[in-house]
Amino acid sequence: MRLNRDIIQQVLEIADRKGEAGFEEKDIAHLFNEEYDLVFHLDYLNEKGFIEGEFTPGAYAAFAILPQPIHFICGKMTAKGRDYLQELQQSIKTASQSY
Repeated sequence: MRLNRDIIQQVLEIADRKGEAGFEEKDIAHLFNEEYDLVFHLDYLNEKGFIEGEFTPGAYAAFAILPQPIHFICGKMTAKGRDYLQELQQSIKTASQSY
């Protein structure tokens, strides 16, 4: 599986709009074809510190003898995430101006 930059940007934009209230799976589910893809992208954002995400039964729970599916509960944008979102938006703006 590969990370999709457009999806990452869209998740961060939704997270930014939700602000302190945070965002839930229902707010971003439309961006993904399946839950595995959703958890993959959100775990990446969480590990990089771009969001503070809450997962159940917890990230990397697959190391248990009887693995349980991991689900995203909610998340909030971090300051690092806002900075990264601005970089993404700026790079798109710069690319479109070069054409």
